Amino acid sequence: MFLIILGIILGLFMLIKGADWLVDGSVSIALNMGVSKLIVGLSVVAFGTSVPELVASLVSVLNGHSSVSISNVVGSNIANIALCLALASLFSVVNIKSQTIKVEMPFMIISTIVFTSLLIRDKLFTLKWNDGIVFISFLIIFIYYLVTNAKEMVMEEFESELKGEHKTSVSILLIIFGILGVSLGGELTIKNVVELARIFNLSETLVGLTIVAIGTSLPELVVSVTSTIKGEGEILVGNIVGSNVFNILFILGVSSLFGNLTVDVSNYVIDLIAINFIALLLLIISLLKKKLTRIDGILFLIMYVVYLSFVFARR
Repeated sequence: MFLIILGIILGLFMLIKGADWLVDGSVSIALNMGVSKLIVGLSVVAFGTSVPELVASLVSVLNGHSSVSISNVVGSNIANIALCLALASLFSVVNIKSQTIKVEMPFMIISTIVFTSLLIRDKLFTLKWNDGIVFISFLIIFIYYLVTNAKEMVMEEFESELKGEHKTSVSILLIIFGILGVSLGGELTIKNVVELARIFNLSETLVGLTIVAIGTSLPELVVSVTSTIKGEGEILVGNIVGSNVFNILFILGVSSLFGNLTVDVSNYVIDLIAINFIALLLLIISLLKKKLTRIDGILFLIMYVVYLSFVFARR
């Protein structure tokens, strides 16, 4: 048992640290090659904190545990708002940009509703490659919007996340170690998570919604708290919302190209209600106040605890 828990912790650490190295090294090489900062910025903002979720989902699908993949995305999106954003707002008021409210949040909600609509089509849901193509098409539209209408916002987020350029040799090493980290970390995490579920007779859905989801959301959690402490809260909400869009459209879209994602929809009723309600509540609060206060953070945290109680109650 101890070795399994240690394996999960080690796997998540390797997954998150590997993703950090991979993105950092790739960004440095791109900048050294003279690639546009806007394009590099898009890669950081778009994929940076979503790499752990992507690798965990791909490993799950390739190993025949597709329920972990979908649960990971659903659980991560809920945790990003109700845990990461909520905790950040406890440290300081989080202001929200009008651009995020007008465009990014509605896009997140549309993506969530489309995903929910697909999921409830049949009792036994299967996300196939053609559904993945639809998701990726929506993602291309979102990226096109960022390129044409939100250049300043992307650059601001990029500058806040860029850790600095490295020599090409160092960047290559970072990429190599990053790939090894995410590959081995993802495999180690999923293998031990499935084993933990088997020992305690827990469903893969439950483990995916909790342990894997929270674990792969740690980059967002760290960025949320540190950004708020540094007074960069306005950038934070855009990062979280963008991450949620990519979790659905990119991660599920790409994962479905490697194999069908089949789950029992009856296991996700509470989760689908939660993911839609929390996203809509964030939009409503943003429209009314254009900021998140400590009270809002406490509200979201209470909702998250209640949600987790339902998840564990059904085992």
